[in-house]
Amino acid sequence: MTAQAWVTLIVGVLAVCGVAFTVVQRTRADNRAQSWQRITWCLDRTVSDNDDEAALGWTVFGTVATTPFIAATDRRTLQTIAQHAAGDDLAERDEDRDTGSDTETEGLR
Repeated sequence: MTAQAWVTLIVGVLAVCGVAFTVVQRTRADNRAQSWQRITWCLDRTVSDNDDEAALGWTVFGTVATTPFIAATDRRTLQTIAQHAAGDDLAERDEDRDTGSDTETEGLR
């Protein structure tokens, strides 16, 4: 095989790898976008006045929130939403947080 044939082969293989990587990334992004659309749908249902619709929203939210398409940071956000809704809010309130000296925060209150 000549040097030109090797170069052509290497460039071709790199091009195929690049296309495959692009397809994988695009599929992952599409899956995440679809998951967020489903989560939005669920959260819209959870604030419904109809108790059955709200229960359905939380049930589907629990299922969608555990899909493998959601990133770890997004999953933590969803866990915080669920904890807050359950009255199990683990986040510190601003007045409970130690932010340093009182003179720094006095002007903000």
